[in-house]
Amino acid sequence: MRRGIVFLATALGLLTGACAKAQNTGSGFLWFEAESPKATNFPTRHSFMPASDTEKAVLSGGAWIGAEGPRSLPLYLEYEVTVVENGSYDFYARKFWKHGPFRWRFDQQPWQFVGKDPALLDDSPIRQFVGANWVGVGEVALTAGKHTLRIELTANDGAAAFDCFVLTKVPFIPRGKSKPGEKLNRTEPGWFAFEPDLDSFQPTALDLRGLNEKVAGENGFIIRKGESFVHSKSGQPERFWAVNAGGELTRMPQASLRYLARDLAKKGVNLVRIHGALWKDDNFREIDPEKLAGLQRFVAALKKEGIYSCLSIYFPLWLEIPAGDSLAGYTPGKKPFALLFFNPEFQAIYKSWWKTILTAPNPSGDPLGKDPAVAMAELCNEDSYLFWTFSYDNIPAPQMGILEKQFGAWLGKKYGSLDAALTAWKQPDAKDKPAEGRAAFLPIWELGNKRGLRSQDTVSFLAQSQRAFFDSTAKYLKTDLGFQASVYGSNWVTGEARFLGPLDKWSNTGLDAMDRHGYFGGKHEGPRASYSLSVGDLYEDKSALKSPEEGLPLFDLKWNGLPSMVSEVNWPMPNRYRADLPLLAAAYGALQGSSAIHLFALSGPSWNQQHGKFDLQVPSVMGQSPAAALIFRRGLVKTAPVVVEANLKLSSILSLQGAPISGPVNLDALRAADLPSGQTKALDTLPSLDPLAYLVGQVRANISEAGAPSKLGSLAGIDRNKKIVKSTTGELAWNWGSGRAVIAAPQVNGLLGFLADAGTVSLPGMTVTSQLDYGAITLVSLDGLPIATSKKLLLQVMSEDKNWGWKTVPGDKGLMRIEDLGGAPILVKNLNGTVNLTRPDAASLSVTALDANGYPVGKFGSAKTILLRPDTLYYLIEK
Repeated sequence: MRRGIVFLATALGLLTGACAKAQNTGSGFLWFEAESPKATNFPTRHSFMPASDTEKAVLSGGAWIGAEGPRSLPLYLEYEVTVVENGSYDFYARKFWKHGPFRWRFDQQPWQFVGKDPALLDDSPIRQFVGANWVGVGEVALTAGKHTLRIELTANDGAAAFDCFVLTKVPFIPRGKSKPGEKLNRTEPGWFAFEPDLDSFQPTALDLRGLNEKVAGENGFIIRKGESFVHSKSGQPERFWAVNAGGELTRMPQASLRYLARDLAKKGVNLVRIHGALWKDDNFREIDPEKLAGLQRFVAALKKEGIYSCLSIYFPLWLEIPAGDSLAGYTPGKKPFALLFFNPEFQAIYKSWWKTILTAPNPSGDPLGKDPAVAMAELCNEDSYLFWTFSYDNIPAPQMGILEKQFGAWLGKKYGSLDAALTAWKQPDAKDKPAEGRAAFLPIWELGNKRGLRSQDTVSFLAQSQRAFFDSTAKYLKTDLGFQASVYGSNWVTGEARFLGPLDKWSNTGLDAMDRHGYFGGKHEGPRASYSLSVGDLYEDKSALKSPEEGLPLFDLKWNGLPSMVSEVNWPMPNRYRADLPLLAAAYGALQGSSAIHLFALSGPSWNQQHGKFDLQVPSVMGQSPAAALIFRRGLVKTAPVVVEANLKLSSILSLQGAPISGPVNLDALRAADLPSGQTKALDTLPSLDPLAYLVGQVRANISEAGAPSKLGSLAGIDRNKKIVKSTTGELAWNWGSGRAVIAAPQVNGLLGFLADAGTVSLPGMTVTSQLDYGAITLVSLDGLPIATSKKLLLQVMSEDKNWGWKTVPGDKGLMRIEDLGGAPILVKNLNGTVNLTRPDAASLSVTALDANGYPVGKFGSAKTILLRPDTLYYLIEK
């Protein structure tokens, strides 16, 4: 690519090929290279310069300009830019991650600032710890003619690098070094490049926007009624097919927010969990007005597309309490685990955050606390007294001292004095300080495994303390701040599932919903394996379809008759076998009566250009959202009756008698396969739970003061000899021996998993034959009629996806080793197979292949015999 300024405007006569395609819609772009400034004092060399042709290929023009280390003078860049027409332009920069905060302006206009935490709109790794990312840097009004752009770094140390810039008057969806409308067009044998056009959002049968309200909140606030979320005005139940968005996405340019919201609605999404800190970077006691404004803009953009918001504002890992703070004892790197549950000073700070967030004036509409488009408020992400992070190593001595005094006072009320409690325990601890009214805490392992009187008192205090925080905070939000929507507590696990897990759940049962998180995958080993992919990492491809006995994140244990949801779920990379996630989540979520499923996590306004650790916007996951959203939201798979109900007495779980949520199953005692379907048997005790019960029907647990006999229905659908489990509804079957699942409901048929060795599979509405090693083929009605009579159906097909250039070799311990991460674009394994609709009039049904945005590519015969095209994910079948 020629360095310097490249004009993308037909009026200049400089557009050809792919670039002209973007201009044909009336678009005008100005693209210029950062490494060719008119003037600069940046050094000529820096350590981020591309070191190979592979690294050069990531950058626009094969180079970028950068700097590092301490410097005595502010560094600057100046460019001469010519625009062809007056107007307001969005300005974007492609730079080195979040490094290098800067300010910029055109001519003598006011300076605009880009801080240390801009929203990254895409990600193009160059090498370990080095990558190029687009960021939106602001808006500017320019007249036709020449202008001078000046950029100045605002920090005198640290890294900074710039690759290129774009000025545009229309939405710009970053795709690495590709200019608008340009495609990389590189692939590998047996795979095709997934590079969809920018969506113009024209009418298409694949657009599910109509599933949503005209605006979110049109029918009132989202409240709890029994086991469901409902609209407060209409009483209509609502299920949420949802996604996660990090807080940085709220800081995207307005055009990107609008595009993302419209794209999500098209894919059937009706809720976004917005997950990020809103306090100031330099003062955690106060909400940052700019971050709050970004949140308000994001909620408003989603609302216009009928999408609700869930606010998740606190995660201990986000917060660094400075040394010397009045919240004493914290040092760099020590996170405030459990602090929120017991420290009054921190709780007051936390409440002040919510007060500002929910009551602050909102230029986009009502304050967030009064806006019915805000469906839920989450109190705390992934923290619990009963997890391993609750320890003397993690909680500073001054803070643990506060909690020890609270424990001592609780014991004094129970036993008459702390000394009496210590005597009753007969289990002294060197950390006990009775003279100061302080009782020490046993390690989590001992609480869950020894379970003596001291352990029982300890977990009783901790569970009650945690519940008191949740209950009082929910009351504050609803009573003091007037928040009318739903509130839920946390979503974490415990250090011991059977004995400590129920106590953590009980602490949440005074709220409006129960939440959990879950991830599934094989081994992934490497220095950064918990959050990213690196060359040299070892891993295994692992199929959930072959692993249900391990217990999967999709298994929804419903507590105390509350709406139940999973607010984070993913099959993280590296893993070939991800295409079953959306459809399993939708089908079995519907079977179990789940209220919300949140896929994790968005990374920008549109499709990912290459894989990362927690990809969502990729063809194997979000590419299957249309069928999955229809299955879950419309209830195309029936909700099953309850097959297991564990009724627990509160005093029993407080005395660490546990609950049947883990451990091997005793088939003779618990299967009750001889019971007629639909009947249940009362049991005084239910010692363990078969994990496969979740694939048969609903599984519930109730904790109450009085307790009640547990109930066990027929689990005859579980056949361990054949390794098959069938739902009580007869609509779902899971064969974990072959790694396949079947959906056979009136309005949806599906075949998921390892297809090549299945031969021809007959379903109620179609037969399927495919040589795909692994994939998903789904037929779903679009008009609410059964497949047998529907006049409009969607056939959705998926296989595997990967980065272009992804390379692995056999490694140690039977694992694969990543040799090359590859890069853009994402490739999809060529699709193949034959689908035959079996209804009598199949030959009269037309078949139209659709592109990735749902627009027609061409007609291809009838539904009697559909030969799957290698590069087509969607087919519209019409009468």
